[in-house]
Amino acid sequence: MKGWIGWILLVLSLLIALAGYRNSRNEPETEELARGVVCSVAKDCKKASERPHTVRTDYVRRRYEWATSEGPVHVVCKRHLLFIGNWTCEAKQGALPP
Repeated sequence: MKGWIGWILLVLSLLIALAGYRNSRNEPETEELARGVVCSVAKDCKKASERPHTVRTDYVRRRYEWATSEGPVHVVCKRHLLFIGNWTCEAKQGALPP
């Protein structure tokens, strides 16, 4: 019985590590979502380029900084649940925090 618990914990740990690795990779699908919401902070906003200025990722979110006509805007994209679910993005005025 103790052996099975150890194997189950090992498999769960590997699944969590894999999900965190997948979340930390920058993928075009979330960049597209971020591009769609970057100008939701101001009505006269125009993106300076089609690519983000800065990209930072970790195991739970992806953060993008865009140069716009209204100044820097950062977009934070997260999954609905910690490691699973659809990505949702929210734009905020200002530079990307450290």
